[in-house]
Amino acid sequence: MPPISKDRSHTKTGTLTRQVSLLNKNRNQKEKVGKLMLLYASEAKEVETLPFGSVGVILGLKYTRTGDTLVSAGAAEPFQSTLREISPPPAVVSTAVIPHSHSDLQPVQDALHALSRTDPSVRVDVQEGQTLVHGLGSLHLEIVEGRLKDTWRVNFEFGKRFVSYREGLGFSEPSDDWMLWRAEVNGKPISVKVPLKIRAMEEEEEGDRAWDNNVVIDHKGRGVPPPDPTKGSQINYIAEGILNAICASPHSSLPLTGLHITVGDLSVLNTRVPSIVTGAAASVTRRRVKEAGMGPILEPFVNLKISMSESSLGKVVKDITEHGGEILDMGEGSLGQDDHLGYPEDGVYMPPAWLSPSGRTDSSRKQSLTKRSVHAVAPLSQFLDYSNRLRAMSEGHGNFEMTPAGFRQVGEARKMEILREIGRA
Repeated sequence: MPPISKDRSHTKTGTLTRQVSLLNKNRNQKEKVGKLMLLYASEAKEVETLPFGSVGVILGLKYTRTGDTLVSAGAAEPFQSTLREISPPPAVVSTAVIPHSHSDLQPVQDALHALSRTDPSVRVDVQEGQTLVHGLGSLHLEIVEGRLKDTWRVNFEFGKRFVSYREGLGFSEPSDDWMLWRAEVNGKPISVKVPLKIRAMEEEEEGDRAWDNNVVIDHKGRGVPPPDPTKGSQINYIAEGILNAICASPHSSLPLTGLHITVGDLSVLNTRVPSIVTGAAASVTRRRVKEAGMGPILEPFVNLKISMSESSLGKVVKDITEHGGEILDMGEGSLGQDDHLGYPEDGVYMPPAWLSPSGRTDSSRKQSLTKRSVHAVAPLSQFLDYSNRLRAMSEGHGNFEMTPAGFRQVGEARKMEILREIGRA
């Protein structure tokens, strides 16, 4: 349940009651509480009030998403602070969602929209007529698939999973009038100059997770939040246009990353029509990227921590290097137990040599019991099926941990491989 501030207008401070009005501070929208429920393991019990500090469920919210802050609509300013939003890591694995029939299209889209409200790490968009779901990994997409089928019971299939690459900004200088957008609206020519400055981020600059590791600020240096359909400000329309443009590069259709965008003083805009402002912002941003030429391609990497027996060490190291990985460190011990050298032999029955003449010698037995660990960094695209590979190499005794390591720029040879993979070369 989102945090609820204390409301001094109620008799019981901090108590949430049914049918009360709440204010979503993140989206500036009023919400009406329908039902309140308390959870007892897998059972839910409907209640009239939720006391301060309790964990419960609010039914009937229309605009609220995971990470939003709800406060009492009549609360004073000191009680209307907004908690920090959830900024998930960028999605690195994607797949197409294919409804079974045309009648299943709308239910699938509604289910995806509802799921993205509860899980901010799931991103849904449409590219070239296909609905794509982007997640944090293969396991994450399996969970998404299971929730769509079990909770919403929609009929669809997931396509082949593929890694979400990124493209950076090119190095060519733009034309002098790239910020000017010209079009015809209702048969009349119109021109809008959008005050934007777009450049590549410096190495020491840190991207904003909410903008997929890009930076978007206003002319006063303040961060611009991602677009919100519930807000009707000029800066929100500009943000919507920028987001539409950077979601797909005109060169490769890949999302853009590493861009530093400054939105200038919007008082110079000669129009207030939302659709025109959004369209103009998207058009000039796309034009700037196109005139800069194709930039570097970036690939998601992962940190690997692998634990295996001594006899499997050579196979594991060879597999990592053959798949583009880099060994960072090797040591002894299991994952999380670097100071533990091998398995304890106390209480382990080992048959005598005469009973199994073909058995291994004591030295080979100790080698198989000793655990070794390998730390490496590797491209995610080569390790989507690593669980099966490691099981085969280590005879079922290996285990690993995988964590995101960010995006890395690839060389020209790998760049051409990626462009061929996505059908752009």
